[in-house]
Amino acid sequence: MDARYAALPILAKADIRAHFPYGLVPRGFDLDAALARGEVSYVSTSGTADEALTNIWNQDWWNRSEQASWLLNAHAAGILSGQHREAILASALSVGPPSEGIPIPRTNRTLGRFLFLNEYGKPAEWPEGHEDRIRTELEEYSPLVLEANPSLLARIAQWAWREGKAMFQPRLITLTYEFSSAVQLRAIRRVFSSPIASSYGSTEAGYVFMECEQGRLHQNSAFCRTDLVPLTDEENPGISRILVTTFGNPWFPLLRFDIGDIACISPNPCPCGRTFGRTLLAIEGRLMSVFLASGNRLVTHRQMDQAIASIEGIEDYRLDQLSPREVQARFIIDENRSHQTALHEAREAMQMLLGNELTVTASAVDALLPEASGKYLLAKRHFPLDFNCRQKKWDGSNDR
Repeated sequence: MDARYAALPILAKADIRAHFPYGLVPRGFDLDAALARGEVSYVSTSGTADEALTNIWNQDWWNRSEQASWLLNAHAAGILSGQHREAILASALSVGPPSEGIPIPRTNRTLGRFLFLNEYGKPAEWPEGHEDRIRTELEEYSPLVLEANPSLLARIAQWAWREGKAMFQPRLITLTYEFSSAVQLRAIRRVFSSPIASSYGSTEAGYVFMECEQGRLHQNSAFCRTDLVPLTDEENPGISRILVTTFGNPWFPLLRFDIGDIACISPNPCPCGRTFGRTLLAIEGRLMSVFLASGNRLVTHRQMDQAIASIEGIEDYRLDQLSPREVQARFIIDENRSHQTALHEAREAMQMLLGNELTVTASAVDALLPEASGKYLLAKRHFPLDFNCRQKKWDGSNDR
């Protein structure tokens, strides 16, 4: 079975754009009729970095995919009822009603059992007192689950820590939409004692992996197959590119879809006892966030994130590899920490990881901007890498 899947070409977002929509629907299916009766619709993704894509959306399939993924986490499985209240903290460019520059009343941000806590696309648009409104609404709504962008939840947590504000503790926090940074998780866990689970997937592929109560990510095997193609032959053993084949979505089936991320395969069975499907140790970040280090080594976002997280006082960051020999690092530093000392330690940590052949410049900033999608991309490489030359097993084109 693995050999037969490996013989198939990799499906890229460019392929979906080129053949959308009728080339993606199986023969004998009347897409126009399904659109007319509301069985499916068109949904555009915000995209992390110029990767926006229009999809054929099947809400029933999405709901079933989500419910199956929740069974892979004991905390989530104990909550799952289909009627439980959830609050969502995300960019309005991703989900929820978008603001036209003015606040939206809470009643207009409530859809069934869901409360959307934020109606703005980017934090720079947040009006004065927005953080306190989010805190108050969380307390009043008292959701069992809080689903959040890690970047926005970390921002709220940092505000609450500085202001000495207590936050409502839901029974579960699920992090999605973005890479879960160790720096952001440190801020979140300082304020929230709730169990935290990373829910990994995409608009195109549904729910692909769910973090269990032991911290590993388990494949949502009822709704997808994953092919994990090694990033290199010798470096970073276990780190692989994620390709997803979806199950059960008749209107938008995907075969070996390049989701654009890389992951580290768990070398040992998970202590939770789940053995069916693939198990990941962690998501390593996006392919576009892989940096080229000294000696032609590849360094993943997670590896850089762990190095930065070891530095006291770093609240957030943005890393840009502008060329094979130049890296720009910007940091938001806690006001109680010496900026000069923190910058020196952060630069030294990055230099040690990337090697002395690269020039690393580090600066302190007051704020960082998200991508046009409203999501935060914490690390980005600004030049292409031909991974095909490094890994002959790959049959896709250059970095997408």
